Amino acid sequence: MVELSISKIVCDFAVLVVCAIPLLIFHEFVTPYKRGFYCDDESIRYPYRGSTVSRQMLIVVGILIPCALIIATEVFRAVLWEKKCVHQFKAYRCRQYNVHRLIVRLYVFIGYFFLGICFNQLLCDIAKYTIGRQRPHFMEVCKPNIGYNNCANDHKYITDYVCTGENKYWIHESQLSFYSGHSAFSFFAAWYTTFYLQARLYKPLYSRLVVPVIQFALFFGAFYVAYTRISKPAYTSLYTADWSSLDYKHHWSDVLVGSIVGSATGIIVALYVAELFDKREIPVKEIDENVCQFGLMEKQIVEAEEGKIGVTDRPVTAIRQIRANDPRGPSMIGTGSATDRPGTSNNMSTTPLLYPSGETASH
Repeated sequence: MVELSISKIVCDFAVLVVCAIPLLIFHEFVTPYKRGFYCDDESIRYPYRGSTVSRQMLIVVGILIPCALIIATEVFRAVLWEKKCVHQFKAYRCRQYNVHRLIVRLYVFIGYFFLGICFNQLLCDIAKYTIGRQRPHFMEVCKPNIGYNNCANDHKYITDYVCTGENKYWIHESQLSFYSGHSAFSFFAAWYTTFYLQARLYKPLYSRLVVPVIQFALFFGAFYVAYTRISKPAYTSLYTADWSSLDYKHHWSDVLVGSIVGSATGIIVALYVAELFDKREIPVKEIDENVCQFGLMEKQIVEAEEGKIGVTDRPVTAIRQIRANDPRGPSMIGTGSATDRPGTSNNMSTTPLLYPSGETASH
């Protein structure tokens, strides 16, 4: 039985709040760095367009879909996959109340997801506000008093200018091009959710194609979001492709860097912070209603663990089983080999239980 600490839970929420406070400060109180421009720079003279994928839509969909997949996965595991081997998993209690393992798992995996969102957005905001790169529609929104209607000196770098545009919010946003927050967020969510599904759904869901299709759909959505944010490079005027669906919110390099940073954040959070593949909790294979057989581990892992405890001889004619209702605990059931009989050496391979040292299953 694992006792859950209220103080640790409160501390977890406090950490999330602390990570979120800088985001609020950036968006409400910080002014982006004022960068100059060349008045003949065609890359910042695109028309202003609304977002195909708005910030509100991205946040709702980008959070709702991963959370829905995590909830569905954990419910599916708890209800269908683990119902015959419940005794193998840890039991939880908070004070005098029992807590279902499903609640603990959702708390862990969704909690790490939100922590990653904070990390990802904080990196993005630091870059946006310190670099201050103009968006492709900067001239249209800012309408600077110098170099907007006429460009007397094509290669003059203008720094002493005043925006005469009426919409102050658009002017503020027009200086936050590098790098793309939409791309970073969508790729972070895609990578984290993909690794989560790969780790937790360790066997096929009716068809081996279900999980890969979901993972592909996640990346398809991320690429679509990134595509809509990009502006048409100057050299593409030679081509006849239809660019009318683009929002002109970012330069191509902004989208590329955002995709890379978001991907890196998602991979690091999934593999090294949340350690999803160390929390797979793969139960043993089901034999019948009361018996569960240990699944096979990779040969290298088994040999490495056995080497630590001095096991050098492994008969291959034994099956390790756990009887769910047997108070005597795990039993070794042989197939008649000499090593299974009393009085003989039995250096049988042992596959470790899912519980850490000193813990037992709660029936």
